[in-house]
Amino acid sequence: MMRKAPSLVDLCVQLAIDNVRYLGDVGETDFHLLDRFLSHCTLDQLTHIENSTEGRDLSPVTDKLWKKFYKLQFGADSTNTVVERMKLRKVTFKWRQLYEAKVKEREEATQKSLDRIKQRYQEEDASK
Repeated sequence: MMRKAPSLVDLCVQLAIDNVRYLGDVGETDFHLLDRFLSHCTLDQLTHIENSTEGRDLSPVTDKLWKKFYKLQFGADSTNTVVERMKLRKVTFKWRQLYEAKVKEREEATQKSLDRIKQRYQEEDASK
């Protein structure tokens, strides 16, 4: 049985998937094509592509990817809590913003904990 040759579009999408680590500004590439290869990006690759693409909001394609990264990093419970709060308050945010805010919140909490530990050590040393 003969196999059908892939279309030119399918070949181009596969080439983009194979080389996603080298992508930057995706220009005016159609969303349905972006959807096919951006789903293969790592967090850093997706960030780079979005930051490199000028004058175009990619969130219609990338929002679900950011939600996936949020869920992987912070868990399903945290993700569900965010979704419920947005429904309750009748607001929406882009998942990239939510992801970046949560990362910043965690970094600040970690720094605060480190500062408290450092202060306790200093207090202990001073009392000796």
